[in-house]
Amino acid sequence: MAQPQHREPSYREQDAKTITRLRGMVDPWFLARYGMNLYRGCEHGCVYCDGRAERYYVPGDFARDITVKGNAVAVLDHELSRLKEPGFLFLGGGVCDAYQPAEERYRLARGVLELARKYQLPVHVLTKASLVERDLDLLAEINAQTRAILSFSIQTLDDDLQRRFEPGAAPITERLRLLATAKKLGMGVGVMAMPVLPGLSDQPDRIDRLVGTMAELGADFVCGGGLTLRPGTQKDTYLDVLREHYSALVPGYQRAYRSNLASGAPDPRYLARVDARFAAALRRHGLPGRAPRRLFRSLMPLYAEVAVLLEHREFELHQAGSPGGALGRAGHAIQQWARQSFTKRGRRKAFNGTVLEAEFRAMVTAGTLHELPGVTTAAAAVASLLVKEAAAEGAPD
Repeated sequence: MAQPQHREPSYREQDAKTITRLRGMVDPWFLARYGMNLYRGCEHGCVYCDGRAERYYVPGDFARDITVKGNAVAVLDHELSRLKEPGFLFLGGGVCDAYQPAEERYRLARGVLELARKYQLPVHVLTKASLVERDLDLLAEINAQTRAILSFSIQTLDDDLQRRFEPGAAPITERLRLLATAKKLGMGVGVMAMPVLPGLSDQPDRIDRLVGTMAELGADFVCGGGLTLRPGTQKDTYLDVLREHYSALVPGYQRAYRSNLASGAPDPRYLARVDARFAAALRRHGLPGRAPRRLFRSLMPLYAEVAVLLEHREFELHQAGSPGGALGRAGHAIQQWARQSFTKRGRRKAFNGTVLEAEFRAMVTAGTLHELPGVTTAAAAVASLLVKEAAAEGAPD
């Protein structure tokens, strides 16, 4: 039985050669340009966690054998001093929660926030932990300086479900309290309502109640999504718990996940139903399903900002039931152009994001953006409007 164990966690310190995961693209969900895992393994022990999958190479008991990157802050300081492109530092996701109990001892997440303040970089923190309350002072300072977004992973309002599937995470009431506190401090606040669990927290009324509660608390956005189960440890762990507590649901899961895709994705028809339920709830409560532009305007290079917004527009069309893909593909193509430019010219001392941003503006002004592979004439026109809106809106709040 792959239930989380009750033995005390063990911490193993390890020096890291690098900390920042330099993302090829700015993530349109999390706005992440620079992500990092300060720990490997996570004491929250969420049964559904994608980090349990073999592809992440987390050794030992995922919830109890925690690797600590003890030199993380020093390595990150060196890496940030050499950045050529601004963007959000992202603390969250991956194979750990940066605010799991180990953080109380090692204070790596706080060290990262201190570096964000030092280098005047915006941050996005995603967590299930109440320990983040310790660092609200720093987050408020960063928010006043650039921007801080604090998001909580909340896939259910059912306390029993939360305790069973997220045994080491903070109670839902604590996450809601801290979300409201961050909002009062002026930060951007979001909710990652993912993954909702088939047959447990994915029903229309439960999704609607979840989104409605977040709207009442003042959340700026709610991103929703379904459960992926990668073949191997992640899927086995989840199904073991399901068999013990919700055995009647197992046949449905076996049908939905029978393809055993490496991505862990279920039957696309099921995902479409989940997307439709979130779209209806978001419309009803007046919330966007992506971070609004006001939270990241002018905090990343214009080419990245426009690329993210093209994906957001594509998402909005999808929610409205419109077929497409051209805007999302165009955003991907613009970011691909940027990454290829850095690959070819990034070692030149004079080359940086500001230079590339000027080249992007020149393409838009000259009307040649559609010449990039993957950018249609219609998508280039939308990108041009987004650039004009940026000029009209001016500096960030």
